[in-house]
Amino acid sequence: MKNIFRIFGIAFLLGLSACEEILVEDPVSLATAEGYYLTPGGIEDGLKASYTTLRSFYGQQNGFFLTVTGTDIFTNGFGGIANNPHINNYSPNFLGTSGTVTNIWNNLYVGVNQCNTVVNRVEDVTGISNQRKAEIEAEARFLRGLYYFHLVQQWGDVHFSLEETSGVQTEANRTPENTIYETGILPDLEFAVANLPESASEPGRAYKAAAEGLLARVQLTRGNWAEAEQLAANVINNYDFELVTPYIDLWDINNEDNSEFIWTVQFTDDPLLNGPGNSGHLYFIFDYTFNPAMVRDTENGRPFQRFLPTNYLFSLYDREMDARWNGSFKTVWYANISGEINGQQVNPGDTAIHIVMEPVPDEVKQAAPYWIIDYKGNWIGNVSAYQEIGTNQRRNYPSLLKFLDPLRPSINETAGRRDFPVMRLAEMYLIACEAAWRQNDNAAAAEYINVLRTRAALPGMEEEMQVSPGEIDLDFILEERARELIGEKHRWYDLKRTGTLLERVRQHNLDAAPNIQEMHLVRPIPQTQIDRVSNPGEFPQNPGY
Repeated sequence: MKNIFRIFGIAFLLGLSACEEILVEDPVSLATAEGYYLTPGGIEDGLKASYTTLRSFYGQQNGFFLTVTGTDIFTNGFGGIANNPHINNYSPNFLGTSGTVTNIWNNLYVGVNQCNTVVNRVEDVTGISNQRKAEIEAEARFLRGLYYFHLVQQWGDVHFSLEETSGVQTEANRTPENTIYETGILPDLEFAVANLPESASEPGRAYKAAAEGLLARVQLTRGNWAEAEQLAANVINNYDFELVTPYIDLWDINNEDNSEFIWTVQFTDDPLLNGPGNSGHLYFIFDYTFNPAMVRDTENGRPFQRFLPTNYLFSLYDREMDARWNGSFKTVWYANISGEINGQQVNPGDTAIHIVMEPVPDEVKQAAPYWIIDYKGNWIGNVSAYQEIGTNQRRNYPSLLKFLDPLRPSINETAGRRDFPVMRLAEMYLIACEAAWRQNDNAAAAEYINVLRTRAALPGMEEEMQVSPGEIDLDFILEERARELIGEKHRWYDLKRTGTLLERVRQHNLDAAPNIQEMHLVRPIPQTQIDRVSNPGEFPQNPGY
């Protein structure tokens, strides 16, 4: 499944040749790129280079910071300044000087310009069929639509161009978000739907179903409910995708080619091609290594403790009925060395840590031959002093397991090889549900969501998991999206799309609640971008920053 890395192996240099000044200084490199893109092999390689930016956003901590934290379901973990608390907290220190916003902004525009290069040049290529030219253009426009979608969702009105940039450009525009959707994103994705092949030539390549799924997401964001439902329903009904059962099998790293994943960003176990790798395995897990019967290993991961689930997130799961609790969170750790816990010998394979979601009397905890970390409803993981790691309530919590990467080559390796699921069938059911509800068709909305809830039910609880049309409202839809898509880089966009970001953050994210305000519906424009433009009067900072 990792053939896509023939795509990425050359992408770095080709991507830079269209976007970075450093290569413009070499006339041979420039001339080679100019001529090479007009050959069949050159335009194909240029298209492959258009994928590079995906791995700068998906599976990277900067992308997680701007989509996962600062919401109602995740806040700051334990880790101090490395956790970028100013982003989650919407603090006065969250400014255009943020390295996170600068990194994402720069990389997305590298991706846009590489796509522009392919789209602008493909028509002049000789030696390939018109059909293949259309497919190449469609693939590049799919990616460009995705890159611009992230840009407008994060920053609102941004610089917009459909033309290739070569050399140094010092003027920038602030094109209204609506214009970018109507003249860029929507036409790009509609062209992609009409011209992409029915199936991907390689895993990770764009194809028709992926374009329809992304267009459904965009139409939902735009409030075009009928179009969103139609597109999502088409992906559900007219392809061979199937929900994976049980839910936990979705996250088996040996099951990445499963029937539910519509489109993934590819990573690999080849260190020469993997670049930064998928580092999602680092951020959602607590540090189990303080336990005397545990040391760091690849199965349990390298714990950076970046993101702390909120109390509200834990409250969303009915653990007696919903398999997504155990399918999403790790709550038991087994000893991997011999040690002594509470005066009792613990050997490899014995339980070493058990997180439980109810308060447990101290005498029970102190008598157990393993750590019991109990949830007390005031953040998570209030650990007694006898466990010798203090009482920091941000340090110990159920760990999100869907990004764990036990196939990493070493315990300290940060470059994971797990593919990142950008789009899966469950999201299509959620889009169709919300779009139907918006059109006052609660019966259809319940029908869509009950398919997901049937898959999510523990054995024998299928009937109890069903919901009636009268139970469907915006709160329920957002709760179901949280349960199903936790951590997959949807949440900040979901809250912004539904106009609930300020309300829900104030209610459920205690760190961010005092600071968040209307200005935070967009991010600060990178200061380096503002400093570079020669028309600063026409390219101001977003209000409030």
